[in-house]
Amino acid sequence: RPQSGGTGGSPLPAALSQRHPAQNLLQPEAGGRWRSAGDGEKQISLPGDRPIHSLHIGNDGSAFVEVLVGAAAGGEFQVLLPSAAFLTPQQSRAGEGLRRLRLFGPQALVKGVAERGWDRLRLVCSQPYC
Repeated sequence: RPQSGGTGGSPLPAALSQRHPAQNLLQPEAGGRWRSAGDGEKQISLPGDRPIHSLHIGNDGSAFVEVLVGAAAGGEFQVLLPSAAFLTPQQSRAGEGLRRLRLFGPQALVKGVAERGWDRLRLVCSQPYC
């Protein structure tokens, strides 16, 4: 998730980004957090080639999150979850409700894409309001 260091919009120190790398997203027992210094995309490898039936996304300050999937065999990444709003402009600017969990079931995912097997996940987070 992109994160700024408070309401002033200054980026997080690089050390914080290193403590919360994208690979943490696959390790919930380790806190499962990814933080970057700004808007960003991260690609992670999934264990195995399998369909994705639902997503549980815990947000930490992004206004929007989009999820794309791909395969190591190649080809273009495809949208699995179209850009989903997590924060309003008012919440973003006030720093309110920055941490939120949303569950996306099969009805929220792009049907033909979710049913196929994938081993790559690309997360696109943005925060245009701060």
